[in-house]
Amino acid sequence: MMVDKSLSEILNDAGKTAETTQIPAQNLSVPFKIDGDAETQAALVDMINRIAVSKTGREVLETAAKAGFTLSMEFMLGANGGCAKESKKIVLNPLSKQEELIGVLIHESRHAGQFERGEYDASDENRPRTETLKTAIMRTRAVEADAQATAAQALCEMMDAGDVEPLRAFARAPHNATIAKAVDRALYDPESLNNGSLRTAAFLAWYDNTDVVELYDQYYQIDMMNRRAEKGLNGADTYAVSMSPAKIVADLCLDSEGKNYFTEDPAILGTGVYAAVTVKKTFAMHQAIEAAPNKKPHIENTVPFKDAPEIAPALIKRRQATR
Repeated sequence: MMVDKSLSEILNDAGKTAETTQIPAQNLSVPFKIDGDAETQAALVDMINRIAVSKTGREVLETAAKAGFTLSMEFMLGANGGCAKESKKIVLNPLSKQEELIGVLIHESRHAGQFERGEYDASDENRPRTETLKTAIMRTRAVEADAQATAAQALCEMMDAGDVEPLRAFARAPHNATIAKAVDRALYDPESLNNGSLRTAAFLAWYDNTDVVELYDQYYQIDMMNRRAEKGLNGADTYAVSMSPAKIVADLCLDSEGKNYFTEDPAILGTGVYAAVTVKKTFAMHQAIEAAPNKKPHIENTVPFKDAPEIAPALIKRRQATR
């Protein structure tokens, strides 16, 4: 089904017949609690039921719904959606196109599932930073890579079921360009949706968008560290707990049956570009750690990390040119 309007336009058009709007049932074992008027609920249920034809998509949505996450629309700037751990809310931006929001709903619901399985909220500035800098970087990046890889997997399953437009919308988004290329290559293997190779390819391709990686490093590492210092909270920041890439992959990379889908050696996430930090952000991270009075000495708090050199702008350009 092709929809060229944003949800905001759809809801405005539908407002004239609000009193007759019928809200269909959700094709989930446990339905979401949806906040909003009848038109909003109907539009969100339509997205839910389209996603539910995918095995991966259905599992992701049901996990979020069973965990008590509510679903609603909320106008926001600079984002298509979000997932809040403490309030257990998933919100989508009605200014975005419906086809785009289907992938966003899968992505944000995956974050809800990550939280339900014990993942910490990297945007919580009140959370003490007890993990080493390298562990924090590896884990925060992997959380996002897994959410995007899961969206790509579910959207490809929807395409197999005949609903191709959400995948096309996902692939057209500039920040998904590297993932779209990886998915396209992976699909040459007819078993890629079943053997984990497509999802793994999408996961690793997330790191190829260096602009996005830098944004995540800035917000979830540098900004959070500085905010804690400004509030006088960084006395609790020890930067002492190390976690292996294998543990991170084991915690995050789970398919709809609870099995690990990652087909590469997890150690890759601690090496090369997967753990590399730009020169500018290296300096900012070192400053923030030095400001923590109770920090513990640890090799994983010194950037560049072993086997993961600093990335200079020229190197970034060379990497992008080879993709």
